[in-house]
Amino acid sequence: MNTPSTKIQRALVTGGSRGIGFHITEMLIKQGIDVCIAGRNSEHLENAREKLTADDEAKQRRGKVYIVPIDLEKPDAPQKLIQTAGENLGSLDLLVNNAGISLNLPLEKTTIQDWDRVMHINARAPFFLCQEALPWLRKSAAPTIIQIASVVSHAGYELQSAYSASKHALLGFTKAFAKEVQQEDIRIYTLSPGGVATKMIDSVRPDLDQEDLIDPQEIANMIWFLLTHRRNAMIDHITMRRVKKTAWI
Repeated sequence: MNTPSTKIQRALVTGGSRGIGFHITEMLIKQGIDVCIAGRNSEHLENAREKLTADDEAKQRRGKVYIVPIDLEKPDAPQKLIQTAGENLGSLDLLVNNAGISLNLPLEKTTIQDWDRVMHINARAPFFLCQEALPWLRKSAAPTIIQIASVVSHAGYELQSAYSASKHALLGFTKAFAKEVQQEDIRIYTLSPGGVATKMIDSVRPDLDQEDLIDPQEIANMIWFLLTHRRNAMIDHITMRRVKKTAWI
């Protein structure tokens, strides 16, 4: 049986040094795709690159890894990041908006500064990264954007009002944007996982049993399925729940 393939050769993954983003990056480079990973912490990015390129036997088959330290809260970050990634990679076929932060506070204790930071990173940055990426994607044979949303893009949980608002905003603008570029065959997918085994979940839901959480690799596998099935059946959105979570809620 032939291994599934994709026309995608160059990708940018935000928040690619840890968690979901790291697993997505690892999956992509194992398939020979060059990837630029972005994050706030230079040390974390360097550590990630070392881990991703540590397998000497596989180096010849793996894609290259570039790193860009950047703070997505800054207004000029999207323009700088897309320009730097495009120059490093030479082109851009795939943008994965994975970077995000959580906030676990009651609404009445959430400050304007808290609100702005969550909205800037989780909603504003992806919005303008998509905008800045368009000229690059229009030159691609398989232009693709993947938005890592959340179960709180649809639901509301106690102590997560600002975080939920930011993820609702991400999903909302993506629905409109997908219609705007549909005729150009720019494929835009959103994934809404709930309860993923990352450091972020520890701060938001410490009550959850780690053994019940979704493995980030499962999300990376789902993304590879989407990338290798670019045919006439289009999947707009995928919701992923913990297997022990009540079905169809």
